[in-house]
Amino acid sequence: MSRFHSEERQVPRYRDDRVLLAGDAAHVHSPAGGQGMNTSIQDAANLGWKLAAAVQGWAPEGMLDTFDAERHPVGRQVLRTSGALLRFAFTGPQVLGAARTLLVPVATRLPFVTEYMTGAMSGLSISYPAPRGAHSLAGKRVPDWPLADGRRLYEALRGGRFLLAGSRPIPPGIASGYGDRLDMAEVAYPPGIIALIRPDAYTAWAARWSDGLSPSQVRGALVHWCGSPGNHG
Repeated sequence: MSRFHSEERQVPRYRDDRVLLAGDAAHVHSPAGGQGMNTSIQDAANLGWKLAAAVQGWAPEGMLDTFDAERHPVGRQVLRTSGALLRFAFTGPQVLGAARTLLVPVATRLPFVTEYMTGAMSGLSISYPAPRGAHSLAGKRVPDWPLADGRRLYEALRGGRFLLAGSRPIPPGIASGYGDRLDMAEVAYPPGIIALIRPDAYTAWAARWSDGLSPSQVRGALVHWCGSPGNHG
């Protein structure tokens, strides 16, 4: 995204030839399963912080492109799932309809089925691609971990900033230059973990303290996700 200043008003302006579609503008599908609202909200949450990063001038190169890379497959899956549910409910011979009537109540009482359906319909089970060899949390929605100060992790994300969360106190200097876009917190659980959480509650990067973690690895994750450090502490 290019940025230039008006010589007359010195007001920052931005130019970009991309059109970014989110929510119902990006996907129209059957209401079966009620997935549209949750998908639209997640589209907006995914795009919002990336647009803000671009406007504020610290977005890493290619950050806006990750919106399509992450959310287009989700929209495609919602189209397939809602269409399949509609066909399952309204098509087929009479004997198939009778089988549905008998099997669906039984299946929905099975814990693994209800867990799968809840995650799929709500969108909370959605994960994004992570690099080969990344921690198992990378790309997944972070749980609402308890923090050492008595809060919950989701409370610490309400400011719309990245969160560097660790199971032990994080040296302040490790995040110097990111005070305008990053908060830090100590988690009470799980042990042995340090994670960089995106503003949309997805894990950008994670590691275990016991794996010989170095400050340079943490700084590398910050640069990759939060751009170059500034002069903001």
